Amino acid sequence: MPLLARPDGAEIYWEEAGDGPGVLICNTFNLGPVGDLVERLAPERRVVLYEQRGTGRSSKQGPYDIDTGVADVEALVEETGPVEVAFGIGDGGHRAVRLADARPDLADRVVFTSGTLGGFRGERVAGYAGSTGVLSALMSLVRRDYRSGLRQMMMGSAADSAQERQRVEELAAIVPQEAAVGYLDAWIGADSLDASRRLGERLTVLAYPGNAWFPLESYEELRDHLTGACFELVEDGPMSRPDLAADVLLRVSAPTKG
Repeated sequence: MPLLARPDGAEIYWEEAGDGPGVLICNTFNLGPVGDLVERLAPERRVVLYEQRGTGRSSKQGPYDIDTGVADVEALVEETGPVEVAFGIGDGGHRAVRLADARPDLADRVVFTSGTLGGFRGERVAGYAGSTGVLSALMSLVRRDYRSGLRQMMMGSAADSAQERQRVEELAAIVPQEAAVGYLDAWIGADSLDASRRLGERLTVLAYPGNAWFPLESYEELRDHLTGACFELVEDGPMSRPDLAADVLLRVSAPTKG
């Protein structure tokens, strides 16, 4: 079992599949397994994925802040080798963006989906994520009734209610409540817009309809802040339709001919 040892004693579980240009998956803490996406990418790409500290097969310890998460993933890519693209899902977008900004030698490009790269407050975010009251209620629910909180966070990410229930159970089994509270709190306060701007055309943002937390309007607001980035509209959520995300990742990570 591959484990990356960190200076504070934590061990980060990681996996690698396939061969070819590298794709790093920076998963969000509240999504769960991404096996379908890996299966679609691995025939043509070297896919690296890992489980954040405090979750899954990694050490059950924090801290759960963004900076620690970035340091963990930077050490991982130093261990496994540079990647062509880092795929940031939800709060994983902050780790992917900050890694590519600080270490372009480790991650050349970023594809980001399902979230915001600025704070969850004010003009930058439409939808439920832009409401202080909704976020406060969500934090209270996650602390009080963990599975109900997970269900609220995952709203719109599953193809149907049966898949949603399955994902809630999968997530509750691999992400302790303490870690979920810590990661959600860190995500709400995180702001990586400056790093995102510096990436320019190295950043691709996937937008899709039907996400109550981050509707298409939130991506339009993000476009105003990231004028150099590439924005793409896909017809469904990248995790409920992993083939759509895989198509974009394969294209973005394709070797330059010359």
